[in-house]
Amino acid sequence: MSFIQQLQNWTKGDILQGKWMIGIAIIILLPIFILLIKSNNSLQKGMVIPLFLLFVMNICYGGYLLSSKPNHNVKTEKQFQLNAQKTVKNEINKIKVEDKSYKVTKYAWAGLLIFSVVCFYIFNQEYYQGLSLGFVVMFLGMLLIDVFLHQRLKFYITALCEIWN
Repeated sequence: MSFIQQLQNWTKGDILQGKWMIGIAIIILLPIFILLIKSNNSLQKGMVIPLFLLFVMNICYGGYLLSSKPNHNVKTEKQFQLNAQKTVKNEINKIKVEDKSYKVTKYAWAGLLIFSVVCFYIFNQEYYQGLSLGFVVMFLGMLLIDVFLHQRLKFYITALCEIWN
């Protein structure tokens, strides 16, 4: 498979994930958020803030993927037409930096997830237990998002290294 095909596949995958993120935020998180706001249960009230943050992060990052990836694809294809070797080298270097970032953020989300679980058992008040539980859901959601993005990125970098090394 050529560089352009690999770039297009990776771009399509990120765009699809952006659509999924926005869809999940609207179809699943928004109704849950609305139900939690209307609830009188303090455990559920505590979950409102983290679930709202997860909703906002899904909408914003999904929107970012939808808007930036097509532009990146077009720009990289134009650069590839001008200087293929340099473009591929730059793309591999950029992807390696992103790979390191995903590794760090996965550990950060996992650590915060574990911390939130511990906090759930430490707190005695229902509101703070709900807050902790909401953060568990939020960090789990962010971990899943990064795992899927990182997995596609690893396939992309492997394919690029096979093509150009």
